[in-house]
Amino acid sequence: MRPNNKKHVSHGFWSDFLYRLPFVGAFLIMSMLAGTMFFNDDGLPRYFKIRENRQHVIKQIQQLEYINVAMQKDITRIQSDPQRLEELARNRLGMVRKGEKVYQFVEPAPSSITANR
Repeated sequence: MRPNNKKHVSHGFWSDFLYRLPFVGAFLIMSMLAGTMFFNDDGLPRYFKIRENRQHVIKQIQQLEYINVAMQKDITRIQSDPQRLEELARNRLGMVRKGEKVYQFVEPAPSSITANR
């Protein structure tokens, strides 16, 4: 098979106009679509904003995964290490062992004499 090498033969202004009309129309439609894509709020600006947001979310997910691994390790340690469990009970819950004495130091409230100075 031989390729069709027919070229348009000019038969006057209207013939050329009608021959080029689909190409001009396609060019105008594509130009409008490209303009809309580049300059409309839903076009490229939104794409770049979504892309930036995606990077931020990926970074947050990585941070949360790191925190999750650390918490899993801490849970395992609490379940297997009685000293860690006691440390948490004392520091976070204020618990003491039976027979221990607790001394609590209270800051004196500022008196009206020292507050006026």
